Amino acid sequence: MSKTSFIIAIFALVSLIFVGLTQSTPLVPLEKRFSGAGAVAYCDFGDKVTGRFTWTNIPGNKCRVMGQFNTGLESPDVKEYSFFLEDDKETKVHDLTEEIASQIHINPPGASPFQCDFPFSLTSVKDVTGLCFVVKHKGTTLSKGIIVGV
Repeated sequence: MSKTSFIIAIFALVSLIFVGLTQSTPLVPLEKRFSGAGAVAYCDFGDKVTGRFTWTNIPGNKCRVMGQFNTGLESPDVKEYSFFLEDDKETKVHDLTEEIASQIHINPPGASPFQCDFPFSLTSVKDVTGLCFVVKHKGTTLSKGIIVGV
């Protein structure tokens, strides 16, 4: 390699490093890029029914709900259960029974995992934080858990 080619290669390398280090491209926070994506809330059940459900805002203005009941479900017939969110006045805010019942399989005392994506118009982490997740069997409340934001 000639001396001139070596000097040109070094100059090009230094120029690339300089440009790379001095570029001023602003970084847009994830919160703005994905319209609230990444926010998380959870609900732990700890009395008759045990398990955990989480709400996570995901890109596309959706909220992913995932969870599993570990114990407390005594009947294998999922149609006997209702799952819903209620506020502090015990008013039903959002009924999740149809979505959960269509996906889980109950093998007493627990159930298979559940996952469903909802549009923000139905639910988001901001909307569910502070609400109560209620599990009922034939109209009798088995468990309630408060949804807590992270």
